[in-house]
Amino acid sequence: MAYKIILSPKAEIEISDAFYYYSRFSKSAAKSFKKQLSDSYRKIRQNPFFEKKYYNVRVLPFSKYPYIILFRVDETAKKVFVLSVFCTHQNPEKYP
Repeated sequence: MAYKIILSPKAEIEISDAFYYYSRFSKSAAKSFKKQLSDSYRKIRQNPFFEKKYYNVRVLPFSKYPYIILFRVDETAKKVFVLSVFCTHQNPEKYP
């Protein structure tokens, strides 16, 4: 059974900001970012048990862009809670 992905308000804002940032440069960059995000969601839905970073927070890096998805897994409810879609080129003090 596939896991359901639930975005936090913070993650939604970060995704929107990233999409806006890439769309300023080119439509293809924004489209590629969106595809990379969709591919990451697909991976998480199929198997959310990626590297644990902090306690129960897991991390999945993008393959082409400097972003990571930080998320928690609720195995009993079959849900994945996306906490942040963080740009790794930002100030490390902003790291969630």
